[in-house]
Amino acid sequence: MSEVWVTNESDKDLEASFAFADYKFPKGKTVQVPLGAVKRIFGYMDPNKEKYLSYLGFIRLHSELEEGLERLAKFKISEQPPEQNRSLPSAVGVIPLRIEKSAGGKVNSKAA
Repeated sequence: MSEVWVTNESDKDLEASFAFADYKFPKGKTVQVPLGAVKRIFGYMDPNKEKYLSYLGFIRLHSELEEGLERLAKFKISEQPPEQNRSLPSAVGVIPLRIEKSAGGKVNSKAA
């Protein structure tokens, strides 16, 4: 395994560097990144995350550790590529709106 996928589920883009290469993690997107970069940037597979949180600018003081961990948790790391054709939300359980035509040819929508 030399590559992993990182999904940024936070509300901000993130940029970081490793080994003279810049990595961008746009909000709401999944990017493929070398394992070494993910280990250095996010502390992947290291139980002590404090130095990585400081590197990312998520914390400045030890007292901010909990908030920093919450921010870090919004970056999902997977060793498997994301499933294809998953861009559309699931329609399971969605009730479509009932559409009725009035006499004037206008369409009226009513909640189900």
